[in-house]
Amino acid sequence: MEEFLYTVNLAIHNLLLVACAAAPFYQLRMVSKRATFGKRIIYEYDKSIEDLLSVQPKLCFWFIVGLIASGFAFPLIYYAFHGEWQHRSAFVYAALAVKTILVFIGFGIVSYGMFVIDRQIQGLFRQFSPDAQPPQDQLDRFFALRAKRKKFCTVCLYLAAAILVVTPILRFW
Repeated sequence: MEEFLYTVNLAIHNLLLVACAAAPFYQLRMVSKRATFGKRIIYEYDKSIEDLLSVQPKLCFWFIVGLIASGFAFPLIYYAFHGEWQHRSAFVYAALAVKTILVFIGFGIVSYGMFVIDRQIQGLFRQFSPDAQPPQDQLDRFFALRAKRKKFCTVCLYLAAAILVVTPILRFW
């Protein structure tokens, strides 16, 4: 039963991690493609991009919550069956500390993106019209916010990759 619970938890944990890693990868591809059209509003195209990108931080937020919960479930499963915490090397505890820090940095970035940057972008975009280009100051602000979101998205992609690299240490060492 312990192996079954561990395997199910590992599958859930890995699926959540892949979802978290895939999100910034595809967001960056979408945003890079959009950048080829320049700094002007293509209303329907930009609206569809914003509709997609405004959902992603919320999904990542819940994926990270799931990652944290399933991550803490690993030692709890062991404890439930053995009545003690699993003994690991200092190297594994260091890897766990690194992974935990990276996860919480990602959580902070996603939270900031969701509660601050995305709200500003959405608020600004609601002022735009499909019939006319917005004033230059609004365009500049809109694309500056998009650039900021892109930078944070890039950081999240590298964080996810680093977490993927560190994760096997926790299982096999």
